[in-house]
Amino acid sequence: MKVPKGARAGEFLPGLILPAAVLLIWILASASGLKPALIPTPQAVLSILARPFDGVIASGSIFWNCTVSIIRVLTGFTIAVLTAVPMGLLMGSSSAARRFLALSVELARPLSPLAMTPLMLVLFRSRTVVDVLGLTSLRYSHSILHEIQIGMIAVQVWGGFFPILLGAASGARSVRRIHLEVAELLGAGRAMIFRHLTLPSAIPDIMTGMRLGMGRCWMVIVASEMLPGTNAGLGYLIRYSYEIQRTDVMLAGLVVIALVGALLSHVLDRIGKRSFELRRRER
Repeated sequence: MKVPKGARAGEFLPGLILPAAVLLIWILASASGLKPALIPTPQAVLSILARPFDGVIASGSIFWNCTVSIIRVLTGFTIAVLTAVPMGLLMGSSSAARRFLALSVELARPLSPLAMTPLMLVLFRSRTVVDVLGLTSLRYSHSILHEIQIGMIAVQVWGGFFPILLGAASGARSVRRIHLEVAELLGAGRAMIFRHLTLPSAIPDIMTGMRLGMGRCWMVIVASEMLPGTNAGLGYLIRYSYEIQRTDVMLAGLVVIALVGALLSHVLDRIGKRSFELRRRER
């Protein structure tokens, strides 16, 4: 049954109260006579956001830095999904695999991605995708591939891996034992049980883990981009604007970070709901 548009608006409007209050406080604070370098006006920040392709400072445009950050995150997140989901499903459906991997996972999981960032950057130094693929001779002087450092990708994988792994394992364990026994009595093989029981049951938990993993990846990439040796990305944009005291650019970067993070989470939420509906129809 479709939800009326009025009901949808009624659910959405209460969520605007807090952002509107923050905006009002911001307007009052900027109008109180404080230096623009300390608290810029909303108009100054909006003027930067309205020109995303213009070079705001020496670090480039908002669009360029945002694109670099998104590509870094999606690259690491994709690798995390491709490795964590199979491993999690294996842990959840096999007690032998769970006993073999559980201790290693519990020892590695508390290690913060932010704490791992300096180590990854030291291990991989400034090597990029261009170096790994052997494209240095092509002289992509301004290619975005030069900005995808292997160390940062490794940090993204570390940040997104464990929430996705635990979500997949939890989903695989959620299959009721009686359903497995009935399927085995009916002669279903392991592949059929996995396809029709384990995977459909695990999808909601996998998608929850993916949303958590994406959130961690997005937070980690912004923080790691603030470290020395980075020349692009939203984190670098914020750090550089801080160094030259451009608070308006800094706040514009924060707004973009919030909007992109919310958008990525929303997209994963919609994909999860859609995949769950398709699985339910197949039944």
